[in-house]
Amino acid sequence: MATLPAGAQTPAIPDATAAAFADPRASHPYLETLGSRLDAAMADPRIVGLVAAVIENGEPVYVYTHGETAAGSGEAVTRQTLFRAASVSKTFTGTLLGLLEADGLIDLSAPVPGDVLRVQGGRQPTLEEIASHRTGLPPNAYDLDLEAGQAPSRIRARLANVDLLCPVGDCYTYQNIAFSALEGVVSEATGEDFESVMRSRLIDPLGLPAASVGTVALTGSPSWARPHSGWRRQTNRPGDPSTPYDTIPSASGLNLSLDDMILWAQIQMGARPGLSDTVRSRIHAPLTDTLRETRRLGDLRQRVDQTWYGLGWRIYDWEGRTLVLHSGYLSGYGAQIVLEPETGFAFVALWNSDNRPAWWLWPTVMDLRTGDGPGHWLDRFLED
Repeated sequence: MATLPAGAQTPAIPDATAAAFADPRASHPYLETLGSRLDAAMADPRIVGLVAAVIENGEPVYVYTHGETAAGSGEAVTRQTLFRAASVSKTFTGTLLGLLEADGLIDLSAPVPGDVLRVQGGRQPTLEEIASHRTGLPPNAYDLDLEAGQAPSRIRARLANVDLLCPVGDCYTYQNIAFSALEGVVSEATGEDFESVMRSRLIDPLGLPAASVGTVALTGSPSWARPHSGWRRQTNRPGDPSTPYDTIPSASGLNLSLDDMILWAQIQMGARPGLSDTVRSRIHAPLTDTLRETRRLGDLRQRVDQTWYGLGWRIYDWEGRTLVLHSGYLSGYGAQIVLEPETGFAFVALWNSDNRPAWWLWPTVMDLRTGDGPGHWLDRFLED
C-alpha cells in the first residue's frame, strides 16, 4: 500500500468495499499531491487544529487531522473532536424543512406568521423565501445587535422598521436573525422546541455520532476544540467558545465532528440512507440567484461564474459541474462542506482558528481532482 502523507489517516471503510479502496491513491492519484499541499499549508502557525476528509464515489478515501484542540495543550484533534459548525448549521435547518414539508407538517409556500417576523412591503416572505434569503432585508441585518447580547425575538420585532433593499422575493440578501424565524414555525408545526426537533428528526435518526447544539453540549463532550481568534494575532491563545449565536441554533448553533461531517455528506449525496431522493432534490434545488455571492468570490470566479441558494444550501457552477456546499464562520472557528452529488465526491473540513489558508482548501481539492487548474490556491499564503 502507498504511504499516507503526514497527518493523513487510513479512512474507515465498510468491509464490503474495503478491497475497492485498499489503495485510494491508485484510483485517485491527486490525493498524493493534495497531501503535500496540505502539509505545506498546515505549517502555518496560525492553523491550530484542522480535520478534513475527501469522499469519492460516496466513500471516504482520505482523512487528514492536524494540530491541537487548544494551543500548547498537547491534545491532538481527532475525527471525534467537536468543532463549531457555524453557518453549516443552515444545511441542517434546510434539510429539516424539507423533511417536514414531505411529511405534510409545513407548507413552505405559506407566508411567515406576522407574530414571528414582519417586514415592510406589500407582502410577508414565505418560509421558502426566508430559508433561501429572499426577504429583501439588508444583508446580515442586526447581527451586531445579536453579538451585543440582545434577544433574537426583540431583534426580529425591530426588522419591521427596516427599509428593504428590494421587494420581498426579488433579490438575495444573506440573513441570520431573519433566518432564525424558522425556529418558531418549526416549533408550532411539531409541538416541540426547535433544538428537540433537530435532535429527534435529524441527529438521532441519522445516527450522527457526536453532533450537538450549543456551548454546554460542546464543552461537555470528551474532545472539543477551543477557538483561537484574531486574524492578525502573533500568538495562539485558546479563547471562550461561548457565543450569542447559540440563541439562533437554526442559523449557527450546531457542533460537529469530522465523522459527523463525513456521514452528513454521504447522506446528502444518497450514499447512506436517511433522505429520500425527493427531499434531497428539493433542498439542493437553486431557488435564489446569488449575484452578491458570485461577486465576492474574487479569483475563484476563474472557476465559478454562477451561484445560487437553495433551502439552507449554496449551489455553485464549477466549470459545468454542480456543487452543493456551505461554509461557516464564528470567531476562532471555520467549517466547510462541498458536495458533487452526481459523482459522489465531497470535501469536508473543520478548524479552530482564524486563518486564511483553510478557506482555500476546497478549491485546491477541486483543481487537483478535475485538472481544471494547478491547485495553487494555497501558495499565496506560504510566504506570508
